[in-house]
Amino acid sequence: MSLFGNLFGGSASAPEQPSKINLSKEESVHKINLAKEEVHKICLKKSPLNGLTSRVGLVLDYSGSMSSLYKNGTVQSVVEKILPLAMEFDDNHTMEVWIFENGFHRLPDINLNNFYGYVQNEIVRKYSMGGTNYAPVMKDIYKRYIQEEPAKLPNYIVFITDGDNADHADTNKIIKEAAKHPIFWQFVGVGNASFNYLQKLDDMRDRYVDNADFFAVSDASRITYDDLLNEYPGWISNPKVKAMFS
Repeated sequence: MSLFGNLFGGSASAPEQPSKINLSKEESVHKINLAKEEVHKICLKKSPLNGLTSRVGLVLDYSGSMSSLYKNGTVQSVVEKILPLAMEFDDNHTMEVWIFENGFHRLPDINLNNFYGYVQNEIVRKYSMGGTNYAPVMKDIYKRYIQEEPAKLPNYIVFITDGDNADHADTNKIIKEAAKHPIFWQFVGVGNASFNYLQKLDDMRDRYVDNADFFAVSDASRITYDDLLNEYPGWISNPKVKAMFS
C-alpha cells in the first residue's frame, strides 16, 4: 500500500504496512493536496456537497488517555486529514479548532500556512490533559457559530474522541438544542472503547432533525472521507435544514 493510501484508509491487495505519520512539511503538503482532490471527487458524486460552502470545525479529545496519540504524531495526522475538508468547503480554506477535557479551549484557526507542527505548538506545549466532558465544548461551538458569528451557512463539526463522556444529560440537551440550528456533528471514535453513549446518540429521538452521525475506527489512519461524508449530504438536503441557512 502506498504511503498516502494507508494514511487515508485506501485499500490495496498488498499486505498493509504501518502508517508513516511523522512527515516532512513537503510530504504533508503533498498529502493534503492529494486528499483535497479526493474530497472534491467525492463531493462531485454526492450532489448536495457539490459546490457547497460550509464552515468546518475540528474538535479534539485532550483527555489523559489520548496522551500517546499526541506524542506519536497521530493527532497531527488527524489534523492533516480533516484540513482538506475545510479547503474544499470553506471560502477561506480555514478550519476552526477546539480541544476538550473536563473543559475546553478554542485554538487558533488552521489553514495551509500554519498546519505543520500545529498540535505540538498550539496544544501540547500550552495545555494540560484532563477528563472527558463533551457538553462544554459543544456549547462553545454553538455559541461561536450561532451567536457570535452567525452566517447563512451550514457548519460541519468533526468531533474526535477515544472514549465515553461523563456528562450524558448535558450533552443530550445541547445536541437537541443545536438540532434547531445549522450544525452537523460528525463524531468519530478512535480506539477500542465501546462508545455506547455515542452509538445511542447517533439514533437519538425527539430531535428537530437528525443532526449527528457516529462511526468508530480502531486506528485513526482508518478514517476515510466516505465515512466522514456519509450522512452530511442527507442532512444538507433536509428541507428543515435548508430553511436554516437559505
